[in-house]
Amino acid sequence: MTSANKGEWSELYALGYLLVNGGGFAANELANLDKSIFYKVLEVVDNPSGTSETVYRLGVSEITVLQNGIGVIQISKSQIEHRLKAFFDDLCSESGSASFGLQSGEILLKLLMKTKLSASSSLTNDLHLILEDHETKIPTPQRGFSVKSEIGNPATIFNAGVATNLTYKIIGEGAPKQFHKVSAVKTNLKSLKQDGFKLEFLEYDNKTLYNNLLNIDSSLPKFLAELMLAYYQSTTTKIRSICEDTWAESHPEATLKVSKIKKFLSAASMGLRPNTVWSGYPEDFGGLLLVKKNGHVLFYYLYNLQKFEEYLFGTLRFDTPDTSKHKFGQVYFVEGEPRIKLNLQIRY
Repeated sequence: MTSANKGEWSELYALGYLLVNGGGFAANELANLDKSIFYKVLEVVDNPSGTSETVYRLGVSEITVLQNGIGVIQISKSQIEHRLKAFFDDLCSESGSASFGLQSGEILLKLLMKTKLSASSSLTNDLHLILEDHETKIPTPQRGFSVKSEIGNPATIFNAGVATNLTYKIIGEGAPKQFHKVSAVKTNLKSLKQDGFKLEFLEYDNKTLYNNLLNIDSSLPKFLAELMLAYYQSTTTKIRSICEDTWAESHPEATLKVSKIKKFLSAASMGLRPNTVWSGYPEDFGGLLLVKKNGHVLFYYLYNLQKFEEYLFGTLRFDTPDTSKHKFGQVYFVEGEPRIKLNLQIRY
């Protein structure tokens, strides 16, 4: 039996939902349903391995399944709808964050002729869609969508690693003491401040990450480093709140800085990674599909990039990963100069 976590199972639910409903409504910046915009789906291209494709062509009451360009079977929407409801109920009733099997999920996988549940972790997009253009009523080019779910634990959008460490100089009189409990990063920084020390950004440890940020905007590395330090000195994790606390509206560059942070968040959601050269927004990225706890699957389509960015900005938060695993959080010295590394991780 297939074993997966709630986020991975949610990819299957999103597929089934689109097939049954013929698409989905837009989401606003607060992640609520916007009844004024419905995105009609004509085809879903499922490519979980990055190689072979299964195409679901949506009709009025039936779905035609094609593999290798050849029609294999037709499935009635009513067949899918019945099994999708049972699957969603089972998915929501599961507790915990570990992987688990679902008999109702196995039945739906078999019905939809899927051999692999979720997309490869190396792929930015979970599903590719061909939509009906609102104005011309003709098919749009194929666009990729990532699937995020409100069911289960919040997903990480920018994963931590040694490559996401930033180095800061410790400025002050004398030598700062070593920390007894390195994992208590925020508490340790507070004690540094109480001892009269302050932190000054020095560099990104990973050159590829630094260059990727430069590719978005030349000032972004500095702005992000400033904001990340504010997070580690803050009692909150929400990116919006930290921005508001750090760059008050009266700050002359507040609007500019916030706009660059939003660009970074959208790029991270589209596949920007610290160890891979980022050449810009992928041409085939269409947006995000959000699986809601009430069963709806909502669209953030990049034709409306502003709402997508506002959603990310209002939802995402900084996180403190494992200090020992990612080698940060302790005072160290380079040629007598005290320094400390802080780590960048962002999640829903």
